[in-house]
Amino acid sequence: MKTSLRSFFLLLALVCVGVTRAQDSSPLKPRQAAEFWLSTSVVVKPFSKKSGQVYEHKFFKKFRASGELGYRGNENLFNGKLLYTVLGFRYRFNKHVRLMLENRYNMRGPTGTNSFRNDIQLDLSTKVDRFTLGYRFTAQHEYIDVAEFRDLLRNRVEVSYNVRKLPLEPYLAAESFTALRYDGNRLIGMRYTIGTQVDLGNGRSLDLSVRHDREINLYDPLYRWIFAASFDMNLN
Repeated sequence: MKTSLRSFFLLLALVCVGVTRAQDSSPLKPRQAAEFWLSTSVVVKPFSKKSGQVYEHKFFKKFRASGELGYRGNENLFNGKLLYTVLGFRYRFNKHVRLMLENRYNMRGPTGTNSFRNDIQLDLSTKVDRFTLGYRFTAQHEYIDVAEFRDLLRNRVEVSYNVRKLPLEPYLAAESFTALRYDGNRLIGMRYTIGTQVDLGNGRSLDLSVRHDREINLYDPLYRWIFAASFDMNLN
């Protein structure tokens, strides 16, 4: 158990240190910004076993559908920059491996450009005593101009701890963003998160977090502090 935890924390540290090694070559001082992210999601089991049915197909038993509605604002919470919807599907192969497909529509208002986005995610997780160690790989494609960052590979590591006798599960996470482009692939960002999940009972939970997002290897980099809250419901 100690070896597994030590190895995972080492991996988390290496990801965090990676941003320092990938020094930003921009001559400009990074811009600073703050954002508020709000979202709510629901997970359902669309093919539930009928009353009185003895056998349930394995695929239907492990298949879930989800929907999400999100809002993102600047320092002024009511100064919205993005409203999005997500329709997702997930299949859990076992207690350690889960595959997810998500389709997202971004609405950026009269001054922005709306867009569709497709994500494929592979989640790996394992429990060590009261710790949960997780890794998530995401391949992301957004239907925008080819000159922008339309294809991203994201790698996220996370460790959480289930607090004894309390409905809290605090966590730490680090995520890298690599852009795939016609002019060359490169690391363009890192995101660090500290937060906690609050179990509200009956399949409901509240996720509260603070994130530090840093653009890397860009001419005019932006550093953001993100304050996020998400209310989630699991209706299985």
